[in-house]
Amino acid sequence: MRTLTCSAVCGIQKGRRIFTGILDAGDLIDITIVDHYSSARTPDDPKQGYQRPPERSRITRIGSYLIKNIVEDDDVNGNGLFPTAVTLAARTPLKYDPETSRLTIEYDKKLQVVDGQHRIEGLRYAIKEKEELYLKEFPIPFVIMETPDRIVEMNQFRTINGTAKSVRTDLVNSILAAIAASRGDEYITEKDKWRVVVTRVIDRLDKDADSPWHNLILMPDEAGSPKSVDGKIVRATSFMTSLKPVYDWLDYFNFLRDADDLATKADVMYDVLAPYWSAIKTVVPDAFESPNDYVIQKTPGLFSLHNLLVKDLVPHLFRNRLDWTWTNFIKLIEESPELSDADFWHKGSGRASSYGSMKGFHELYELLRNSINLNK
Repeated sequence: MRTLTCSAVCGIQKGRRIFTGILDAGDLIDITIVDHYSSARTPDDPKQGYQRPPERSRITRIGSYLIKNIVEDDDVNGNGLFPTAVTLAARTPLKYDPETSRLTIEYDKKLQVVDGQHRIEGLRYAIKEKEELYLKEFPIPFVIMETPDRIVEMNQFRTINGTAKSVRTDLVNSILAAIAASRGDEYITEKDKWRVVVTRVIDRLDKDADSPWHNLILMPDEAGSPKSVDGKIVRATSFMTSLKPVYDWLDYFNFLRDADDLATKADVMYDVLAPYWSAIKTVVPDAFESPNDYVIQKTPGLFSLHNLLVKDLVPHLFRNRLDWTWTNFIKLIEESPELSDADFWHKGSGRASSYGSMKGFHELYELLRNSINLNK
């Protein structure tokens, strides 16, 4: 069995061993692995990962920095430092000798990268691809957590990237869904439950072949922006934010509170949104034929139409004891001269495209609201 040993300090946090020390870069890239998120799996799949695929541009930028400032530079200005520790997780107990402060790591039980995958991949790029072998012995600080419970590991990633850093939250929200599926809804705080529900709804809208949103949402494992990823038109993060009022309305009027669990709440919410967006597509089909050329499925449409849904359409159906079906939604919106006009939503010449801020989205909602007749 191949192993490596290094000096390390051991501490205890809430009953879990934490090790900190320094590893050679060459050893670090050999003993680490990344658990990647995959949109092919549902957010609550027990095998779902929690890291985005690394971005090549960030990898090469870090690798080039290392080569320029460590290999080639004489360090006059202190540029040859790379002191930030990577955070790793051991899913099996590590061997540690407290008398010698020596930590033993088995190569076939790789450490999971919780924070620092781009730094490690930058080292790999410089050493493996650019063959800058000098960097193999460059010392890299590390922190290793013993977390045999994979969900604890995922939660640490969520804490680091959702609290300590300001980053995209769609992947963090998917991790919450995975925690709920594995541990139970009681492990999700009240303030985060809406995120789990909406994450499941968005995932289903994107995967459902009959949904107007099929394969159009930039999911957590997809790098870049909707403009840079072929076929994508909106981020999951924007979609989620626009759906918060829908969740709040359904929850306030007990449609969600009566559901037994978060998965059922997601089903209830999906059963409102799916027929609603199918009705919109029926009323203005041209705007859905080439979604990149229109803003109805981008942020102006998302925020204004979801406001219309919860402030006007669903309350009207509720008051009149009508179900939220495709047919009933069509009856309410089909005569709107703006909503039913594809040209109105065109990104180049349509009026809707001029509403480009949260204030503008509200103004667009008001315009749409005044265009429908709820008294017929």
